[in-house]
Amino acid sequence: MPAIIIHSIEMTDEQKKVVADKFISTFSEVTNVPKDRIYLFFNGYDLNEAATGGKLFSENPPQSAKAKFNSSQWAEEKK
Repeated sequence: MPAIIIHSIEMTDEQKKVVADKFISTFSEVTNVPKDRIYLFFNGYDLNEAATGGKLFSENPPQSAKAKFNSSQWAEEKK
């Protein structure tokens, strides 16, 4: 059974649902493996466990991470 592993900074549960659906659906379409036979795992990292440009993401989060802190706005934008 295939496994997909996502290494990412924090994501909301809603973001994880969308990512899981899209990755598993695409993988299933390409490989003809049934969706219920594909596993997806999230390895998440807190914003203080990642950095770029010499600054922790918790000090200066990238745009994708800001959704974690404003999940209601992210959900509205995705409708």
